[in-house]
Amino acid sequence: MNNPFTLVFGKNPEQAIARPVQLGEVIETFDSDKPSQQVFMITGIRGSGKTVMLTEIAEYYRKRPEWIVIDLNPNDDLLTGFFAKLSADNFCLELIKNAKINISVMGLGIEIGNAGQIIDAETAIERMLEKLAEK
Repeated sequence: MNNPFTLVFGKNPEQAIARPVQLGEVIETFDSDKPSQQVFMITGIRGSGKTVMLTEIAEYYRKRPEWIVIDLNPNDDLLTGFFAKLSADNFCLELIKNAKINISVMGLGIEIGNAGQIIDAETAIERMLEKLAEK
C-alpha cells in the first residue's frame, strides 16, 4: 500500500493531514496585537507535512495587505537574499523607489534618502524595515 502522505518535493499530496490546532496557534499568535512569540520552529519527520503547513501559513498572509511574505532559499546567503526579495517586492519597491541602490564587487551598497551610504545588507534591511514600520 502506498503512503498518501509521503511526498516528493514539489508534489502535492493525495491527502493532507489537517492541522487546524497548530495552524490556528501560529496564525492567532502572529495576528495578536501583543504576540506571545515571534518565532515558531516547525519540526517533524520527512513527509509529515511541514512544508504543506508552512505553505498554508504563507498563503494566508499573502492575502493580507498588511503583511509581506518573503520566501528565502536556505542555500543562499539569507541576508542578501532577504534584501534582494524585499527590494523586489512591489510595496517595498514603491516605498524605496527614490533610494539609490549600488552593487559593487566589494558587496552591497544602498542609500536611502538622507540616511547616508549603507555598506552591508543587514543595515540596509534594518533601514528598509524602519521605513515599512512607518507606513
